[in-house]
Amino acid sequence: MLKDMEKPMQPQVSPFILGVDVSKDSLDVCLTRKNDGALQHQKFNNNREGFQRMKAWMKHQGCEAGTDTLCCMEHTGMYTRQLVHYLLARGVHVWLESALQIKRSIGMVRGKDDKVDAQRIARYALLHQQQARCLSLCGVTLERLKDLQASRNRLIKALKSIKGTIQELLPIDPVSAKTLEQVNRKAIKGLEKSKEQVEEKMQEFIAKDGELKRKYDLMTSVKGVGKVLAISLLVYTQGFCRMDDGRKLACYCGVAPFEYRSGTSVMGKTGVSKFANKELKQVLHMAALSSIRNNGEVRTYFERKVGEGKSKMSVLNAVRNKLLHQVVAVVKRGTP
Repeated sequence: MLKDMEKPMQPQVSPFILGVDVSKDSLDVCLTRKNDGALQHQKFNNNREGFQRMKAWMKHQGCEAGTDTLCCMEHTGMYTRQLVHYLLARGVHVWLESALQIKRSIGMVRGKDDKVDAQRIARYALLHQQQARCLSLCGVTLERLKDLQASRNRLIKALKSIKGTIQELLPIDPVSAKTLEQVNRKAIKGLEKSKEQVEEKMQEFIAKDGELKRKYDLMTSVKGVGKVLAISLLVYTQGFCRMDDGRKLACYCGVAPFEYRSGTSVMGKTGVSKFANKELKQVLHMAALSSIRNNGEVRTYFERKVGEGKSKMSVLNAVRNKLLHQVVAVVKRGTP
């Protein structure tokens, strides 16, 4: 199993650029050459047979679909997984880029068409390939952890929905609330049991992967960092191969403060950006609260800053930042 999940591309320029717009059932593929910039488009099915036809079509265009090719596509979750694995197994450089990054680099556009989107992705990759961050085969463990984490989140939402309805109804109509509790008792127990089994499976997969287990143990050695935050960070940073800088990780989680000023007329408050991973931010928020309750040093820091007149949310955000920087530090240092 390959461990380097995302790394900067080598300085050399790929002679062929492949832009792919991925949907559930189909792939819109645009192939361009570094020399002339000519665009060739074709549509294929998003399955093994379609991948083989795509490879044959690329070979007909003079592209070997190997190390001579850079393939750029947007993050579309599970729909890209099979294609990414197929291309990486053949040595193709695969670059998963943010859809927002591509969209903003193009400027104002009107309408939406899969063929045009593939062309735009290919042009973007051609212009910015020196900044490409290419993948290798993701560890099987990380992929399974990601799937289990998504399943856990769905189970938690279902439990909150059922329990929340009962709690809201209890002060208004106790008889009806108790009836709902009785008829949903088995469902609640079943969901809680499934949640426990999912968490056990996550621990099993981590225990089987020595490198992930080492990083997991390092993260959980930080007071306030529990198993939920540790696994979330492993999944979203791809084992800290995709993101290993404290400031960048804080920005990704939406806890890095930014100034809002311009000249003498715009003097807004320093605040965090709304462009963030909201799910990871929520988990980090709960970890920060736990750290304030259980870590004497953090609690002293929090009380001191609040006593100095700082708002509680501002200090809490600083605690979230400290947690992230501590996590990154212990992982990079390799000691608890």
